[in-house]
Amino acid sequence: VFEDAGNKLSKSQEWLKEIDNGLEYRRRFGLEDLWGQFEAIYYNTHESMMNDGPNIFLSQGDAMLSTITVPNAKIKVSPVKPEEVDRAPIVETMDNILMREMSLAEEIDTVALHAYLFGRGFLKFGYDSEWGYDPELDLGGSLQLGLTLSQLNTKGSRRIEYDSTITPGSPWARAVMPHDIVVPWGAKELDNTPWIAHRIVRHIDDLRADSKYTVPRSLQPQLSMQDFVDSYRTPLKDKQKTNASSSVMNEQEYVELWEIHDRRTGKIFVVTRDCDKFLRRDDNALQIENKLPFASLSFTPRTRAFWTTPDVFYLYYIQNELSDVARQRTKQRRISTLKFIVDGDTLNDEELQKILSPDVGVAAKIESGRDLTKAILKLDNVPNLALAQEEDLLRANAREQIGFSRNQLGEYQGGRKTAAEVNTVDRASQLRMSRRGLAVRRLYEDGIRTINNIVFSYWTLPRYISVLGEDQAQTWLSINGPSLRGRYDYNVEFTDESDLMQRKVEALQLYANLSQDPSVDPAALRSFLTNQFNDPRFTRLFNASVPNQVQQPGVQQGGGGVQSQNAGVVRRSPLQQLPQPNTAPALAGQRALVAGRGAGT
Repeated sequence: VFEDAGNKLSKSQEWLKEIDNGLEYRRRFGLEDLWGQFEAIYYNTHESMMNDGPNIFLSQGDAMLSTITVPNAKIKVSPVKPEEVDRAPIVETMDNILMREMSLAEEIDTVALHAYLFGRGFLKFGYDSEWGYDPELDLGGSLQLGLTLSQLNTKGSRRIEYDSTITPGSPWARAVMPHDIVVPWGAKELDNTPWIAHRIVRHIDDLRADSKYTVPRSLQPQLSMQDFVDSYRTPLKDKQKTNASSSVMNEQEYVELWEIHDRRTGKIFVVTRDCDKFLRRDDNALQIENKLPFASLSFTPRTRAFWTTPDVFYLYYIQNELSDVARQRTKQRRISTLKFIVDGDTLNDEELQKILSPDVGVAAKIESGRDLTKAILKLDNVPNLALAQEEDLLRANAREQIGFSRNQLGEYQGGRKTAAEVNTVDRASQLRMSRRGLAVRRLYEDGIRTINNIVFSYWTLPRYISVLGEDQAQTWLSINGPSLRGRYDYNVEFTDESDLMQRKVEALQLYANLSQDPSVDPAALRSFLTNQFNDPRFTRLFNASVPNQVQQPGVQQGGGGVQSQNAGVVRRSPLQQLPQPNTAPALAGQRALVAGRGAGT
């Protein structure tokens, strides 16, 4: 307990005071007051977007995010110690399987969008349960089987967790809104922050049914669903609750909790504002090797604050100007429509309607003695071409902020350009994109390292993965987490489908060229080819029982085939009949003999 303005605060209230300071830190340095506007502009629902102008928040962001997140991610695991050489290929296969099962690529795509809109994106890691793995609830007791049934209430009669992708005994990763994350004032990096707090909102009935929490009977619901949704539109520190009404959305049935991961004590604390006691106070089972189960992504370089200016803020005022230009263009276009000035004494309403009618051969009468040239006058309004030039200038400024040319955004830019000029522009743009791409790559690597530490600690039950033996035969290998433990080097490769197909074509070409070389080991060559395809079905094409045939001296090559002097028969490999690409074959090196996919427990 400590003193605050003459009042004694409990430990839980002390944490709430620290969280309030962290909220102000986020609001001041992260420009949180504008987050709601940024999101509304991106989705074209902001009132300023009610025009026919371009949405550069969406177009520039989609181009940037597609560049750095669309390619497929493949994990490469390398040993750092001699005893890890045999285990590294198995860990690599396991990691690529887990990436697909956890939908890690989709979650990182969401994190990248958060980083673009709000300056920071967060990835939270967990195991077994959505609200935290508790070893005391493990079904194996002291044996620690690595799975619980805390997804159900204490009676096991109903489910209190609803994410179907989170299963007992399995790791998971989820993108977390930055609106729900708080770090202490002055923190700069997630790797050295003393604590991190995650806001979670749960239904009061689910909270009371969760055996990991101790909920006083006096605790009442604090939020309605409308309160929860509206909390993402305004800064959380200044959020005002709405009054409860008969509407279902306004029925207060939810509790706002702060889940605090404290690196200093290695514990998890859960607090809420309407209670002066901890709802949960346990050892943090997922704080492994002094690492908190969170990862973060930011595209803007930082100097001294954890929270930073979002990328869209640099486009914010340009977007406002573009919207203003669009509104002016619309008004001037409407003004410039066909209009007339009519002398009412010369031309009455009935005759005027004849002139304005679409009929052909219309004749109108005017008052006798009136000047015919003054009866009606057409107004000529020339469109303002300067507005189009202003819009082009603003869009050029926006492209400069992100680092794209018009062609890279999918627009056609006319004019003759030399190959050197095009390559220079593309190279400069790739350099700017590579910085952001490296940030995404580091997030993948950080995430896989965290997931592996969880697996090494809690995967005690055997799992099975498909491997290729030295004879290229597919077998199933039983593994568990402790047997794979090690400090590996992780590297993420970004590839797309065209790269994978090109790699296979080059492998086939190399196989066709080297299969006739008597100095090449046929088994090693087949191993290289199957590793490039990484498909057990392709591996079955080779019969492991057939001995390796090494070409004997006296064999002559000619006409693209292999001819034996004794038999006089020409044999041509089917692979030699494949069309040969123009690219030179590339051999990156032997990979470990691991492929295929895994299975559950």
